[in-house]
Amino acid sequence: MKKSHLLGSVCASIFSLISISPHAALVDNGGGLIYDTVLDITWAQPDALRTWDDANAWAAGLTLGGATEWRLPYISVAAGAGPFTGTPVDCSTATELACRDNELGYMFYQNLSGTLGQSILTSGDPDLALFPSLQSIYYWSGTEFDSSNAWLFDFFGGNQGSVSQDLSYYYSWAVHAGNVSAVPVPAAVWLFGSGLMGLLGLARRKR
Repeated sequence: MKKSHLLGSVCASIFSLISISPHAALVDNGGGLIYDTVLDITWAQPDALRTWDDANAWAAGLTLGGATEWRLPYISVAAGAGPFTGTPVDCSTATELACRDNELGYMFYQNLSGTLGQSILTSGDPDLALFPSLQSIYYWSGTEFDSSNAWLFDFFGGNQGSVSQDLSYYYSWAVHAGNVSAVPVPAAVWLFGSGLMGLLGLARRKR
């Protein structure tokens, strides 16, 4: 009986350490990598002004947390890289579920509690501290509008639109599919597992 209680307590402790709260949205994975548990993407830190082509090349050339194949966030996940001449989900009025199609809109309105017409830096959301280089200005999306224009999102007021790919300079932000961590998760899980085996061995010796 004591052994089963010990095993249950240890398993519960390990689960609480390696699991993510269902209410969490952004998780700091270290090294400037922030994991969105809802969209299942990892955000790097916001970066510099670039043309759309240069921003895409910059993201594609990144290696962070041992991961390559970074990209710019989509204005429409369904459309992906586009071209997309439709209307992106307006996260200022859409439901949380519908807003998930717009990665930049989701960051502004859902993750960082932005308000339409107001700078994201005034939202007061504590998760703003996860992105110390975030600017209250336009960021490129990775979704093309047509062969000459691309979509972007305004972190000054929560608006979105399309502009010339080659003649415009806006800020760059990279994301990666899935959970990318600066600290390898398998190594941490292995450590917890080793601790569990040690405790079970101790329990057997006491018996």
